[in-house]
Amino acid sequence: MIRRCPSNAAIFFLCLLGFSFPSVAQEQPASSEIPIERCDVLPVVPVRIDGAEMRFLLDTAATTVLNLKTFSSGRSKQIQISSWTGTAATSAREVSLPELVLGEHKLLNLKLPAIDLSPIGNACGGKIDGILGVDLLDQMGVTIDLKRRIATFAPMPHDAVTVYSQMERSMHLCITAFNKGDASTLEQCFDPEIVLYAPHGEFQGRSQVMKYLKERYLQYAPKLSYVMKLRDVKLYGDALWYSYDYTLDSPREHLAGHGMSMCRKDGDHWRILNLHNSLRDPAAMAKAESPAYQ
Repeated sequence: MIRRCPSNAAIFFLCLLGFSFPSVAQEQPASSEIPIERCDVLPVVPVRIDGAEMRFLLDTAATTVLNLKTFSSGRSKQIQISSWTGTAATSAREVSLPELVLGEHKLLNLKLPAIDLSPIGNACGGKIDGILGVDLLDQMGVTIDLKRRIATFAPMPHDAVTVYSQMERSMHLCITAFNKGDASTLEQCFDPEIVLYAPHGEFQGRSQVMKYLKERYLQYAPKLSYVMKLRDVKLYGDALWYSYDYTLDSPREHLAGHGMSMCRKDGDHWRILNLHNSLRDPAAMAKAESPAYQ
């Protein structure tokens, strides 16, 4: 069984092996409202990208896409574009955005497709720099009120302890899955693009992370003992960041060290985005790797 600190039980996997800032992070203040403008009859909101003011069409039936005329740099690739007409494959550029700001709400390190949206701008008689679709609107918790012509941000709890408690309850299933060696359930606790930095290497994506955990730890379930002492917690929008000290015992090894981790709420579930861990005594790992210890 895993020994758990009373206040830290549900972040076992968050704190198992580390930290790295996620590919997408969100900074979100208190609930606020953004006025909706018009391009003819089309709803438009002002968006800031790298400090530049732009106009994005609101479309809850589409995924977010940029105007190729505004964002000419990037690499071409085959992507899926969704709208009210359905989903179709098309050739488009993939553009990296360091920052996208709507009101006081900020999204960082986005990768978005860019296609030619000039026909929309021509039709409404104004410039359209992109479409703000359901994917990012949902991520920021935006509700659109066309009658009042405002976009409203859902209030988010800002107290890290409060959000931590919510995550703790949600992640309990992951603890149980690890104790039982239930790999299929455990896999759903990770973001599809999770990055794990462990003393034994770097692992990217669910497949690599699960392979590592199966070979390194799950084969010994339930003969695992993990104890973590939380050092710090910070809240970044819908993402939680932790630093901690830990010990981990299995029939194969005893490890002790420091770590940092981050997870984010995905709909009704928390998922682990990035993990990083360092050893307090690197010699312990070398001992665990030796044939005599095994």
